Amino acid sequence: GNVMYLRLGEEEIEYNPDFKLYFQTKLSNPHYKPEIASQCTIINFIATERGLEDQLLAKVVELERRDLEEKSKALAEAAIDYQIQLV
Repeated sequence: GNVMYLRLGEEEIEYNPDFKLYFQTKLSNPHYKPEIASQCTIINFIATERGLEDQLLAKVVELERRDLEEKSKALAEAAIDYQIQLV
């Protein structure tokens, strides 16, 4: 069959669809660009009351007001871009 390869640095490696990669961060509320977040499953293991409220509100807004969720993502992406420009 067809074999797919990925370029990792200078090396080409065979693609395995069963491969999974896990990242861990100590950031309490990390923000990722939408194109990255849409391809990942983000799990927050820190359960604070405020954190749970934020997650629940995000889910409600996502389900009931998709337009606001998209605007929020766009603003978060713009903020990240501005931070990168400042550095």
